[in-house]
Amino acid sequence: MVTVGPLIELAGEQWRGVSDGARHLGCDLLCFAGSELHHPDRHKNRANAVYDLVSPEHVDALVVWTTRLGQLAGEDGVLEHVRRYAPIPVVSVETPLARWPSIVMDNRHGMEQVVDHLVEVHGKRRIAFARGPRTHAGAQERYHGYLDSLRKHGIAFDPALVTTHDSSSWEPGTAANAVRELLASVVELPDGFAAANDDYAIAVVSALESAGLRTPADIAVVGYDNYTNMRTRDLGYISEGSVSWVLSTVNIDASTPSFTTVRAPFHEMGFRAAELALALAKGEPTPQLEIMPTELVVRRSCGCLPSEHGRHAPARGLPGHPPPTTATTVADRLHASLGPIAATMPEGWAERLVGELLAVGRGQADGADFLELLADYIRLSARAGGDAARWWSPLLDLRRFVTADVTAPAIIEDLWLRVQLLVGDAFAADARFTYLSQERHDQTVREAGQRILASRDVNELTKALSEELPRLGIPGCHVMAYDGPGTVRALVRYENGELLSAPESPFPIRELTPYPLHRAEPFSALVAALHTDERQLGYVIFEKGPEPGWIYEAVQQQLSSALHGIGLLQELKDARERLEERVDETEAQLRHAQRLEAIGRLTGGIAHDFNNILTVMNGNSEILLEHTIEDDPRRAAIEDIQRAGDRAADLTRQLLAFTRQQVLHPEVLDLAVSLTEIHSILRTLAGDRIDLVLRVRDDVAPVSADAGQIEQVLFNLAVNARDAMPAGGTLTISLENRVLTGDDADGIVGVQPGQYVVLSVEDTGTGMTAEVRAQVFEPYFTTKPVGKGTGLGLSTVLGIVQQSGGQIELRSSPGEGTAVEVYLPAHLEGDSAPAAPPAHRAAAHRGVGTVLLVEDDPQVRALARRSLESAGYEVVEAGDGMEALQSATAHSSAIDLVLTDVVMPKMGGPELVRQLRSGGATPAVIYTSGYTSEEFLDVEVLITKPYQQAELLERVREVLAQEV
Repeated sequence: MVTVGPLIELAGEQWRGVSDGARHLGCDLLCFAGSELHHPDRHKNRANAVYDLVSPEHVDALVVWTTRLGQLAGEDGVLEHVRRYAPIPVVSVETPLARWPSIVMDNRHGMEQVVDHLVEVHGKRRIAFARGPRTHAGAQERYHGYLDSLRKHGIAFDPALVTTHDSSSWEPGTAANAVRELLASVVELPDGFAAANDDYAIAVVSALESAGLRTPADIAVVGYDNYTNMRTRDLGYISEGSVSWVLSTVNIDASTPSFTTVRAPFHEMGFRAAELALALAKGEPTPQLEIMPTELVVRRSCGCLPSEHGRHAPARGLPGHPPPTTATTVADRLHASLGPIAATMPEGWAERLVGELLAVGRGQADGADFLELLADYIRLSARAGGDAARWWSPLLDLRRFVTADVTAPAIIEDLWLRVQLLVGDAFAADARFTYLSQERHDQTVREAGQRILASRDVNELTKALSEELPRLGIPGCHVMAYDGPGTVRALVRYENGELLSAPESPFPIRELTPYPLHRAEPFSALVAALHTDERQLGYVIFEKGPEPGWIYEAVQQQLSSALHGIGLLQELKDARERLEERVDETEAQLRHAQRLEAIGRLTGGIAHDFNNILTVMNGNSEILLEHTIEDDPRRAAIEDIQRAGDRAADLTRQLLAFTRQQVLHPEVLDLAVSLTEIHSILRTLAGDRIDLVLRVRDDVAPVSADAGQIEQVLFNLAVNARDAMPAGGTLTISLENRVLTGDDADGIVGVQPGQYVVLSVEDTGTGMTAEVRAQVFEPYFTTKPVGKGTGLGLSTVLGIVQQSGGQIELRSSPGEGTAVEVYLPAHLEGDSAPAAPPAHRAAAHRGVGTVLLVEDDPQVRALARRSLESAGYEVVEAGDGMEALQSATAHSSAIDLVLTDVVMPKMGGPELVRQLRSGGATPAVIYTSGYTSEEFLDVEVLITKPYQQAELLERVREVLAQEV
């Protein structure tokens, strides 16, 4: 069944009718309750997602309550919507729809009856009409019924007495405004008002009251449907501030008159629709159209006599209802009026009641026994759940029968007044009991709702439902949450008052539930969407328990809010977990960085001392070779010493590279050109079993880097890739420009948004495990056998890249190969270009000038002094900066050049130079160092240890020549 909520009053009667019919036929019922098609309100429109759940997999035939469904979309919109359910057979209710069988009520004759009542019983001749939406077929039929009654009684039609209606929905506020306009525009007020439904009847009363007119004293009012809608609260009959949400939703009759109206046969229509749906499912023939009769219900809004308790007693007979002719007929109508409740009454109760009143009319009794008997029967029916209002119609029949049969009708009329008081008392007691029951039930719903809304996770929600649903009388509840496109996940499975475990894995939405809903007896269930204004959350399936449909709607809304809150809490929880993971990662990175920093400090210190040793060793071997002839037998040993020194110098450079303390000579570099120049070397490094593929774009931007160090990066990465492919494979090296946004940069540690050149080295080798990836850039870490690697290759690469302002991103998994991406900042136009390192040339020369030599290592100092003095320079030496200041002051002639180490005890080289220049001296400066430091160098002339003596002398000559 497809219908429109809210599931109170009208929709609830529809649901109960189809449900009772399905149960009677031994069928299950699924009621998919949404909102009007094409509703402009986003929240209501989201409720229509429930219609997408209708599927041939769980529906054999479909009952569609088309009137409200298509109230905004029109007949064509409903037809288009229903066609989507093919090949499911369809029964249309309230509106004929294409080729499908349809069930409609006799709207036209029903409205004709109620207007007839105003004319025939109350003598009204100037009757206005509150017209319903023009898109509602039933509303138009009721309008024509109004016209039929006027014509039948010879009353001229006055268009000014019909409200205009521009809305496409049943909005009482719109109707009230239209009635006010009508009252203000007519010269002569109407004496009666017929409304297209009870919602509009309340709107009429509201407009009359605002105009100072009373109902029914000034203007009689009649309605249609025999129900009022929850939206009557918008008319001011219910205070928003003093009544809770649940109570205001259901307290729809507060302060309003009891309407004379037409009972729409929604229950009967639903029951019959279930019968036709089953016939269609079986392939049996069905009638194309069935019309169900309506029933006039007379209450006090038309002017029929009210009791002192504000309830009603008809003033005269019902139109078209023939008076009873025999006592048996009266007794039968008593039985029929009470319905199933009559079976709970004492045997022969109706006949006794008729006999007692006849005895009063014939003068055989005074009426006391009749009143006592009637009071007992009313109490018995009330205890059985009967409505006191059901007694009015049969009592009226009894009165009419006895009055026509006796000779002293005045006695019966006197007794009739006491009957009205008696039934009025019963109404009052019934009203008090109903009010207290509703209050108690409303409180239960409120408490359950608060418990559901307070749920912080699915477990708490499940527990709350399992404990609160029994209090509400709901035997089953299944909560489904959307998991992904086309899939849902079961959160709660509550059946037959018992909480059951639900499958954890998602399932296709077309299946509705991941488990069967078969029951021993036919069952009825309501399916409704769970949603907020922003998104769809899932859906809920309620197995039918209590009759009032608003209970299910209240729980549905509470579930939607609870799931939304749980979702927000889960998002916060996930965000916190992600944040904690990031904090853990950051702390791990910090610890790793601190460990590397400690290793770097240790390595830097060792490299500094080691470079001093190498400077002495390599320098002296260089001097010895200069003074040794080619055929000297000692020359080979000296050359071995020099080669070993050079290898040791390379090792110290690697150590300084991963600690980012080596001296770089950056220049504006075209990596595409560099890659082309070393292609043949890379080809040799890769070996014969590996295919080397170069992919270089023509528009790759330049970078600022040390050309030699970038080559070292490429060689190290190529060697690692080769070793990862012992059986052969493909080594791909590519270059491309890439712009990183803030989001992109967040995913790469240490990279700022901007323009980069990305050097990628990818292999198809064995790949790395997560444990290896976590340590791969650490110094001395290697997976190669002993003697096959130092563990400095990738740590050297990382150090060079980071010292060049870049970063490395590595992706790898076992069996999937490895991809290393080197991000280097692009050199943009306008950036200052670093000076390329000067080319050194070995040239013999004789120097002139005084050199202040400052070096804390005595052997390095002695070697440098010998070289400088042998080249003709005067040398003043010192072991640290403090001693150098004293020596410079004591020296009689000016110092032409300061040749100083950067890092020394007491005072380093940069501080020494600042002190000298602050005193007025302006010597030229050359720094020497085994590694860089954070100290600012006043000039850019820096010689890296270990250096060749020829390089030292050439740099001294160049600097002194610039000072001349």
